[in-house]
Amino acid sequence: MTNSKNRTLLISSLMLATSAFVLSAAVAGPPKKKPAPTKKPAAVAKLDIAAGKKTYEANGCGGCHKIGEEGGSNGPELTAVGADAKHTPAWLAVHVGNPKKHKEDSSMPGYADKIKGKDMTNLAGYLASLKGAKK
Repeated sequence: MTNSKNRTLLISSLMLATSAFVLSAAVAGPPKKKPAPTKKPAAVAKLDIAAGKKTYEANGCGGCHKIGEEGGSNGPELTAVGADAKHTPAWLAVHVGNPKKHKEDSSMPGYADKIKGKDMTNLAGYLASLKGAKK
């Protein structure tokens, strides 16, 4: 008779535990979703093309790079730099900050310490907007 009592006690315990689990799950409701992030990454933030052009000029980029008929010839021409699909504002911001990240043998100095935040975002946006034909 002891086995019968033990079995009944075990079944009763399992039923009670199952009932408690089902009840707690019903009270808790469905899992809560995490709210979507509201802050845009800097590279996707609103771009101010005119401010980006001012940053380009203020940092002397035209000393090495040519846009249209103006600028130097030591660096690559940038007239149509934005026409390349991989040259997104995010890509260009990384490249201006640390050119060796994309091209190990680049002779361009990195500007990550000099051009920051909105200035870098706007400069990258300005460069990405340059889609004119090279002459």
